[in-house]
Amino acid sequence: MDLLARTVQEVPGVAFLKPGVTHRLRSARSRPPPVSMSPAGLRISRSTSSGRWKIEVQIVARAEARALDVTRATRTAIDACLAAATAGSAQVTITVTGIV
Repeated sequence: MDLLARTVQEVPGVAFLKPGVTHRLRSARSRPPPVSMSPAGLRISRSTSSGRWKIEVQIVARAEARALDVTRATRTAIDACLAAATAGSAQVTITVTGIV
């Protein structure tokens, strides 16, 4: 999951993965959250143990980039990441939830 999150964040035009509520609220502790926390904008699931993976990505795009181009580039980056990891194919859904 961390590899996919880094892959998505490195795509030109992606500002960041959609933050979740826990990332928006200030923590009562002064320490930052653990690095291994999964980002809210990335969900990976599987219907059965032998079923196809389902990857849902929610990103915030930069204003200077076209959302369609960013979405296509994100899909290409995810496909390349999965191919390199020999994870096979997956059903990938990418949603642009905001523009900054």
